[in-house]
Amino acid sequence: MAGVSPAVGLLVLDFAGVCTPTSTELLDGDATAAIPIRPGIVELVASARDLGVTTAILSNEISISWKLAEDLFSMVDHVVSCADNRIFKPDRRAFQRCLYVTGHAAEETLVVDDEADNITVAASLGMHAILFDTAAPGGSIDAIGETLQP
Repeated sequence: MAGVSPAVGLLVLDFAGVCTPTSTELLDGDATAAIPIRPGIVELVASARDLGVTTAILSNEISISWKLAEDLFSMVDHVVSCADNRIFKPDRRAFQRCLYVTGHAAEETLVVDDEADNITVAASLGMHAILFDTAAPGGSIDAIGETLQP
């Protein structure tokens, strides 16, 4: 999505793979440690909120225990778990539900996900989308931050 600076009103982040390392990344580290939030994500969410951008996490699976224990969930405006109604990404209805819950239009929404199929569906609905590169997360976080700038 290089060179495009949409007027972003809603930032939607996938949880596993974007906000947290992937399972492969976790297996390469300490398997007994708590699931860590990826470096730079908390700052990204805070920056988006400072810019007046509504923030949301849209994930196929979110455990209630994660929501209670993780500070990131209290930072975002909305947490949408696809498991609640069993309509999972990349089903377009998962993204449409997120728009409904947040009250935002597709054309003002930026979706960030590490799965190409999810990015394709979000873009087909008129959303701006960034494929998060788990091999180079810093570059992806920088690209998101640049896209949020007015």
